[in-house]
Amino acid sequence: MLRCETIKTVALTAQDQHAWTAMALATGLASPLLHPEFAQAVSATRNDVEIALFRDAKGLAAVFAYHRRPGGFARPIGSAFSDIHAILRRPDVEARDEELLALAGLSRARFAALFTPDKPPAAGLEPVGPSRAAVRRSTANALIAELQAEHPKRFKDFRRRLRKLETEHGEVQLAVSSDPATLDELIGWKRLQYRQTGRHDVLAPRWTTRLMHALFSRREGAVRGRLYTLRAGGRLIAAEYGPEGHGTFHPWLAAYDPEMSAYSPGHLLVYLLLSRMEEFGLTRYEMGTGHEDYKKYFTNHRSALYSGLARAPHFEERMREAATKLAMATLTLCGNRVRDLGRRMHSRIDHIAAAETSAAGRWAGLTRAAGAILSGQQRSA
Repeated sequence: MLRCETIKTVALTAQDQHAWTAMALATGLASPLLHPEFAQAVSATRNDVEIALFRDAKGLAAVFAYHRRPGGFARPIGSAFSDIHAILRRPDVEARDEELLALAGLSRARFAALFTPDKPPAAGLEPVGPSRAAVRRSTANALIAELQAEHPKRFKDFRRRLRKLETEHGEVQLAVSSDPATLDELIGWKRLQYRQTGRHDVLAPRWTTRLMHALFSRREGAVRGRLYTLRAGGRLIAAEYGPEGHGTFHPWLAAYDPEMSAYSPGHLLVYLLLSRMEEFGLTRYEMGTGHEDYKKYFTNHRSALYSGLARAPHFEERMREAATKLAMATLTLCGNRVRDLGRRMHSRIDHIAAAETSAAGRWAGLTRAAGAILSGQQRSA
């Protein structure tokens, strides 16, 4: 019989961390985002982190790291940077996700990219993605050959652009950077990109940049922030940053110098990184979900993930679900444009709420999102 205790990360024992790590590796993802050290790093920047530890006669049976929000609502650890998350459990544990949420005293949890062994997944969850990855099964050369066989023209173009870049701008160098100023430059590029595209700036909240730098400054442990840079003639033209652990690199931030866009420097960075995975100690380059048009050239592995709102089997949650369905039905009666506006606003609100921890930040983000969506509606009218 399972029992649950909820703790802060400072109360984690070495034994529980070891068991947690084993469960994370057993998923086959080897993602640094599922590791206890990632939860500890996030906990140092936010005060709403909790860890649900589920035990049975054999010891630690399952674990869920999350942000507790009002009303028993939970978001996976690191939202909105949690590109892969899970309620981890031992292979012999039969309890489902929604049962574990109830046992932890949670009413519901919003997932964006959930890995789960449940078949079918909890009600309210739908397939998303999949998460794409480049997995080195033997050598880096073999990986490149495998990818090239799928997209010969694209990889020929990568080599052509690389030669052209080197001819016109000087030696091209891919390296790991330990310079905080370079990370700040990448963050600046990314924030500019958010403003230009009208997306919510998830790097605006103070905790997110603190997390970036906290992971970047780590010199010990299994999980740390890694910054890969691409330079031409000494000039920084592209960079990728994200957590790395157990041979997996999971980029969070990727941007390039707009003046160098003709060379596709972002694509060249990934191409060169995969070509040198052994040198950098990597076996997996995890790209997450979305942007399939760019990621398809570097993908030889896919992981099924799910998104949506998983509810614990409580009466109150069934009432909330009925109210949500009623609201969506009302929007439908108002016409397609109003329904589309409502859905887009709901998606934006959820994205904003995942990153913003203050009411002021959420209100400012909501105001900007509403303005952007409404102006888009007017242009399309």
